[in-house]
Amino acid sequence: MLKPIIAFPKLAGAAAIVLTTAPAAFADLQATAIWEDWQDVYNRFGGTLGAESVDYSDGTLTLDGVTYRTELGGTVSAASYGTIKMVEQADGSVVIEIPAEMETDSTSVTDGVEVEQTMRLRHADLSIVAREDGGERIYDIAADTMTIEVDTVLDAGDGTTDPNTVTMRLDGLESVYRSGFGPDGQGFAQTYAVDGVDIGSTFANGDDEVTFSYAMTGVRSEFDGTYGEVPTGPVLGLSDMNIFYDGSIDHSGSTLTVAGTTPDGPLDIAGTSESGTIELDMSRDALTYALGSVGGQITAQVPGFPLPVDVSMQEVRSAFTLPIGAPGSEKPFGLQIILRELALDETLWGLFDPTGQLPRDPATVVVDMDGTAVMNVDMFGDPDAMAAMTGPPGSLKTLTLNQLLVTLAGAELRGTGDVDFPEETIIPEPVGTVELALDGGFALIDRIVALGFIPAEQAAFVKGMAGAVARPVGDDQLESTIEFTPGGGITANGMPLK
Repeated sequence: MLKPIIAFPKLAGAAAIVLTTAPAAFADLQATAIWEDWQDVYNRFGGTLGAESVDYSDGTLTLDGVTYRTELGGTVSAASYGTIKMVEQADGSVVIEIPAEMETDSTSVTDGVEVEQTMRLRHADLSIVAREDGGERIYDIAADTMTIEVDTVLDAGDGTTDPNTVTMRLDGLESVYRSGFGPDGQGFAQTYAVDGVDIGSTFANGDDEVTFSYAMTGVRSEFDGTYGEVPTGPVLGLSDMNIFYDGSIDHSGSTLTVAGTTPDGPLDIAGTSESGTIELDMSRDALTYALGSVGGQITAQVPGFPLPVDVSMQEVRSAFTLPIGAPGSEKPFGLQIILRELALDETLWGLFDPTGQLPRDPATVVVDMDGTAVMNVDMFGDPDAMAAMTGPPGSLKTLTLNQLLVTLAGAELRGTGDVDFPEETIIPEPVGTVELALDGGFALIDRIVALGFIPAEQAAFVKGMAGAVARPVGDDQLESTIEFTPGGGITANGMPLK
């Protein structure tokens, strides 16, 4: 089951937990050195970390009125952390004490709609201890519970909405953050484990109200990366931060419930998954994000549909690779959509196939492609250029279809391909080949005709067209080699189509 994405206030809100991340060249570990490192890394994020007063005496650094402010992509965030103390210990470590509750405010405007968010972070028995081991600085972090509340208010110019609150609670948090290793001392890594994560919210619209809850168990994460050069100019987006990393977040099971009333009637959704993962990779040229789960089961009663929908799936995965960085050079991109072993219950099948014409085999859809493109704009570093863009963000250079697979109702479609785009044209003109194969396609068409979905005359036309562009290689098996030639020509098995 896919994990929901929640838009917390950018940078300043996330920084409430990441106050302990900074590269450094280490000498003796002192509280004042930690504070200087924090300020350095926050400048990298394009913000300013400061305190109303700073007092260091008897091995204790007291920071009163700690605040952080940043502006990124039209979002202005301001965080208030209250009083933070860093107490040097006899063993050379430093205990960091942060307030039991902290608050962050952010404001952004998108398409004329102003979004105001307030985030509150509360914790129980949070422990943060900084220490040094050789050339590394290490932070040991643990908490019995950590709760994050995000209030969101929208203003479209005709009045504001009532606040919507999303709450996330983490139980049994343990984390280790390391920095200062590698050839240049700019490497960092973090692991964390959480016994359970619970996310919930209630969405109200007049008399209608829908409650959402999502829970995960056995959450584990590993990330590592490097800090590049400190930005010398303004930080407008991810491209300017010079932070590169990759890692994953995994869980060992999840549950989802959505229940309430809508203008069209009652809504009730319940689901589970056996495990799931999020993968993140930030390089100099691309940002990769992948989301997947295994062993999903969903039962849903949706308004306007007469029966409950019961669906299971062996695997669901989506992955995107997006170019990042300065435009003008060739950069990678990619797309992956996977849905394996999707199965519907017999009651749902009976709605459109009561006589059992179609095989009930689980369906699978796989689309896996990657390539390169020359971008006209930095999608993650130039928000003004993105807002003013009227055409495509870039031009294709290469495209590889690693796998196309569709299995449905007894038929199977497969495909691979590799094409280049040597000329930049308004409508991209590829040069290369695509290999396609179809098994059981004609039998599926005959079953659809028997169900009355399409007339026999149209089915005969489709079969004739398929025979014109594909060659038979077996009983109800077709293959085709589609070739794209320079100048925009297209052939199928050597027969010109264009």
